[in-house]
Amino acid sequence: MTETRQEAVVERILHAPRSLVWALVADTNRWDRAQGLSPANYRYRDIAGRRSRVAHARELGFEIEWVEPPYEWVEGRHVRGMRVFLKGPIANAGFHAYLADAPGGTQVTVTAFTAATQLVGRAVGQILKVKQRAAVERYLDVLETLLQGANAPDSGTHNLQAPAVTLARRSLFQSPYGALTSGPRSSTNVAELVRRSAIMRSAGLDGAHVDLLIALMRDRPDEELSQIRPFELASLWGIDRKAALRLFLHATHAGVVDLKWQINCPVCRVGAAVADHMTEIGRESHCDACNIDYGVDLAKHVEAVFQCNAAIRRVENQLYCASSPSFLPHVTAQVRALAGSTTTERIDLASMIHIRTLEGKHALDLAFDELPRELRVTISDTEITASGHGTTTDGATAVVVESRAASTMTLLIERSGWSADIVLGSVIATFPEFVQFFATEAPATGVELTVSHIALLFTDLTGSTACYERLGDARAFALVQAHFVEMGECIANETGALVKTMGDAVMASFAAPADAVRAGIAMIRANESTQSGDGLGVKVGVHAGPCLAVRANDRLDFFGTTANVAARVQAQAASGELVMAAALARDPAVKPLLEGLPQRQFQASLKGISAAVDLVGVQIGRADA
Repeated sequence: MTETRQEAVVERILHAPRSLVWALVADTNRWDRAQGLSPANYRYRDIAGRRSRVAHARELGFEIEWVEPPYEWVEGRHVRGMRVFLKGPIANAGFHAYLADAPGGTQVTVTAFTAATQLVGRAVGQILKVKQRAAVERYLDVLETLLQGANAPDSGTHNLQAPAVTLARRSLFQSPYGALTSGPRSSTNVAELVRRSAIMRSAGLDGAHVDLLIALMRDRPDEELSQIRPFELASLWGIDRKAALRLFLHATHAGVVDLKWQINCPVCRVGAAVADHMTEIGRESHCDACNIDYGVDLAKHVEAVFQCNAAIRRVENQLYCASSPSFLPHVTAQVRALAGSTTTERIDLASMIHIRTLEGKHALDLAFDELPRELRVTISDTEITASGHGTTTDGATAVVVESRAASTMTLLIERSGWSADIVLGSVIATFPEFVQFFATEAPATGVELTVSHIALLFTDLTGSTACYERLGDARAFALVQAHFVEMGECIANETGALVKTMGDAVMASFAAPADAVRAGIAMIRANESTQSGDGLGVKVGVHAGPCLAVRANDRLDFFGTTANVAARVQAQAASGELVMAAALARDPAVKPLLEGLPQRQFQASLKGISAAVDLVGVQIGRADA
């Protein structure tokens, strides 16, 4: 039967930069919710021999089911999407949104459509046409008010290295709550929130920071409380990132929020799974969207996120559109390339981009000293190639996509020099409050999680045997315990974690080598001022690299070559000396910390390492302490 198409077209000028308007208009998950559509359940299944993501919902009394061909968009310029229905009265439905610069702002043209072949579908299409027009008008009205408000972001030039979606999130977060743009806000148990936050205040946290957290839990919509990123909030609140993470660890301990472990896919960079405890994280994970298995790296793929505790608020973040560009902020453009076709798009490129296809396993990385006037991208069934020509004069590049593939491909152009403000598993695992509050949070017994990079520090106390003989067991034991407390404070001050003590020795972990080196210097200087008079000295070794995170004695521990080298480097140190590999001493973040300190360069043979290792010893305290 003949397909009948119903369209609703809305035009509006919004007084804000095009990149920001695009990010709000292209957030199709928010848009569908604002239109009053029902949330959907998504799952993958084979349709006509092809793996497809199928959605199911109930709308206007009908059970409906559909697939979403990959949406198309160019950041700041347009977005297009369509649903092809497998069940229900409508054959297909979709929308187009085009943006253009206009005097004083951005012109937005939105076309929403439905198509049906059956009589009942045509009737439903007429209803939806009126409903969609009203919903689009209402949504744009609210956006106009939001963008003209006092909290609207600066309308200056958009930094292309950061996604427009981040601007939109900041705009929404800094604006008063509105149900249409922000979604539902469940009720808050204020009395319980105040009671539990009092525990945080008693821990000595900054009261202003606790107030910010209380306001977040009480006032913000559910969607902002279901996946909280402390580093992102630190930027919005204007506070130190470490202070923000410390705040949320204390909040977890007090029962205000819950800590979750999100395992992000290395290809699409989206959460592929969520675990309530580290014991649920396996060596490998699977991404349904990319249909790949991958090895889990605590320092690359595992993200610590927080969610409002159910006793405070029962937040529920429902999914309305899984294809929303807002879920892929790093993707500048997603372009459909029909077999044998050539497509041209004007795109504002970042200086470093990653090009790949959804359907294939081929990818290409490009970096530009100057953005090209034209970038020709060729896709085949076996590879992607690209060549740039000229230099752009208006900031935009004409990207010409030529497909030589046998079937339709979807090309993605991503920012490769940008990453979200996320708390990686290796960062939180080296935080002192994490070890303090979550001592048993570790991989399952027998499971070894890869950590691609971590800094480990080992110390050893010198002169303790003579101290026991000279002062007696009780007095010497008290001095050693005081030494451990002092070392722990130095570790915590550099946001490191005390992993364990072994006799007179200490092992600590840090997210960055510079933090470990600062802690090592502080340890030697602290010992020099408090215990050198008792004949006690300390020697320190630091090393950084990959290792394995494991459960040992029901606690998180680190094993592998990096841990072994760190311990053996420490054994090469003299009393009052910090030793590290020469390559680490040349690290741009470490080198300034060593300036002006006596140093010695030497080689040493370390057990388990075939060749001699170039080392640097930095004398901090008296060698005869």
